[in-house]
Amino acid sequence: MILAGSKQLDGMLRDGSFPRLLLLWGEDGPAVQKYQRRLEKAVVTAFPDFNSYRCDGKAPIDLDALGDSALALPVMAPRRFALVDDLNADLLSAGDMAKLQQLAEELPEETLLVITMRSALPDLKKKGSKGAKVHALCDRHGGACCFQRPTASAAAQLAAAEAARLGSSLGREEGLLLASYCGRDSQRMLVETQKLAAHSPDGITAEDIRRLVAPVTEARVFDLSDRMIARDYTAAMATINDLIFQRESPVTILTILSMAFVDMYRAAVARKQGIPDAEAKKAYGYGGSGYRYDKGVQNQRRFSLPMLEDILELLARADGRMKASGIDPRVVLETLVADIFRRMEAG
Repeated sequence: MILAGSKQLDGMLRDGSFPRLLLLWGEDGPAVQKYQRRLEKAVVTAFPDFNSYRCDGKAPIDLDALGDSALALPVMAPRRFALVDDLNADLLSAGDMAKLQQLAEELPEETLLVITMRSALPDLKKKGSKGAKVHALCDRHGGACCFQRPTASAAAQLAAAEAARLGSSLGREEGLLLASYCGRDSQRMLVETQKLAAHSPDGITAEDIRRLVAPVTEARVFDLSDRMIARDYTAAMATINDLIFQRESPVTILTILSMAFVDMYRAAVARKQGIPDAEAKKAYGYGGSGYRYDKGVQNQRRFSLPMLEDILELLARADGRMKASGIDPRVVLETLVADIFRRMEAG
């Protein structure tokens, strides 16, 4: 069965009603590990050396040893626990898949076998992939629970709680900026918060984040849009040069840059129509905190609506040129930025 998020796992932990097989997977690695530890603690109530088994799924697995442990009776305890940690399903041979399927069919009620996937996630759209086969196996014989990457607001709250635990502080706007820089990767958020708290025990500022945290591509491209909004042509071109040097695709840069101007255009249209921000966020489908829309509201004030419409037209033409012509995509991108600056200067 496909579990409806962590709440269903919480219910299992309260009731002690576990299936024999569980797959915990997703981009939110810390949440996967958190529930793996909670399940192990709930199941292994005595003699852990005899009643638990674990193997590293990032390396080839000894399915025979896993089967011997999972099928054995618990020692002076009600249940046994077996773990395949961070499975890379592509390492499983056809024989391994057959053994895993047989093990899933034969697991006794006294055993809970947990498989986690954090690094190599299953591609469920590719039915023949080994990851999809493992997911289907767990769905059929037990349960599978996906932990999605947290929203920007949830990631910011996680970082704020970590900063408070370490004796520092992190405000909401600073937390959202950190979430943007970390791509809402909760594991990286925790690590960066620990670093920032050590550096700034009196409170983490936006300037601390910009100086000390290396942003993901999306955040770097939004930095590009910030430099363009600030009418800083030299800094904008330098940012493009840095992104290309880091082997970021001009197509990706153009896509994210377009998102920034689309956010501004949507905010400008909503403001002109007198639509409240909360209502506009919902109508446009901005989930979580709506951080991107809020930023669009702030930045659209520097543009007239006709200017934003012209810039969107320039972005669309550049997208078509990248996809249809033999021109170097970098040249198309740099020409686009120059054209946008000329449009802004024209007022």
